Amino acid sequence: MQNAQNIYYQAIAGLPSDEKLRLAAMILQDLTDENGMSEQTSALEFLENLPQEKIFNSAEEVDRHLKTERESWDS
Repeated sequence: MQNAQNIYYQAIAGLPSDEKLRLAAMILQDLTDENGMSEQTSALEFLENLPQEKIFNSAEEVDRHLKTERESWDS
């Protein structure tokens, strides 16, 4: 079975942006349907209900992580 990264690079990376957005919308709709969420669910509610652990606990932690990543690009 292929993982998401392989599928992305083999089938999706070369698509035009509008097709990538269409695919993303289809995937989000599929996830919404699987989780029994209505169309009225906010993006924040959707993300909070995903079956994954949160890596960051705050926006500040995300900012620190991104700053560290950006700084590593310069070295």
